[in-house]
Amino acid sequence: MTNQEAKEILLCYRPGTADGDDPDVAAALDLLERDEELSHWFEQQRALQQALRAKFQGIPVPEGLREQILSERLARTAPIKPKKPALIVAAVACAVLLMAGITTLLWKGDSRNSFALFQTNYVPRIVLRNYPPMDLETNDLAQIRAYLATHQGHGDYVLPAGLEKAQGTGCAILGWHGKRISMVCFNSGKPIPSTTPDLFLFIVDKTALSHPPAGSSPEFARVKQLSTASWTSGSETYLLAGVGDESFIRKYLENSN
Repeated sequence: MTNQEAKEILLCYRPGTADGDDPDVAAALDLLERDEELSHWFEQQRALQQALRAKFQGIPVPEGLREQILSERLARTAPIKPKKPALIVAAVACAVLLMAGITTLLWKGDSRNSFALFQTNYVPRIVLRNYPPMDLETNDLAQIRAYLATHQGHGDYVLPAGLEKAQGTGCAILGWHGKRISMVCFNSGKPIPSTTPDLFLFIVDKTALSHPPAGSSPEFARVKQLSTASWTSGSETYLLAGVGDESFIRKYLENSN
C-alpha cells in the first residue's frame, strides 16, 4: 500500500467504529505506525475534523426554529406565510458564522505547509533526530548535482560561492507533505571525519511552501541547536542549517545575493 492510498482510506476512517475491522483500513493503520510523515498528516486531519465538528455543534439553534418547521409541515396545504424576520436574521447569522469557521480552519490547514513550520520543525527533526541515510555518498559536487537532476530532485540549484568550495558528503531526496525536498550535505573541515556532514542545504520549490523567504538576501535564525539561513532564488527556496553560531554558516554565503 502506498502513502497516497493510505491517505484516501484514512480520510473515511472513523475511530472507535467497526471501520478498523476492514482489511484495507487495518493495512493503512499499520502503515501509519511506520510512516512518520503519514502519521503527522493523519494527526492534522483528525484535528481538522474535530474542529469542524466542534464548530457545527457550537452553532446555536435559533429560538422558535423547531416550532416553525413543525408548523410549516402541518400547514403545507395552507397559504405560505412569510418567515419571521428574526428567524431569517438568525439563519443568515448561523451561515455566516459557519463559513467564517470553515475559512479559518482551511487557512490554518495551509499553515502546515508554511515555511516557518518547515524551518522550526522539519529541518531540526531531520538534522538532529533522525538523520536519514544518503541516497548518494560522495564528495564530488558534480555527481551530487547529476544524481538529483536524474532522480526528480532539484538539480538546477545555485550554490553560494562559499558552499561551492566546501566538501560535499552526499545527498538525499526527502518528502514533506507530498512535496520533494532535496538535501545536499557538506563537511566544513572541522576536526570530525571528512565524511561526516555538519552543513545541510535543503532545496524546495517555493510554491510548495506558504510564506517562503521573499528575497535572495539570506535571513538568519536560531532554531534549537542549529543556525539557519534561508533565501529564495528563482523558483526555489533554500535553507542552510549548521550546528554552530551564525558566523559558522555566514561565511558560506559570500556573494549569495
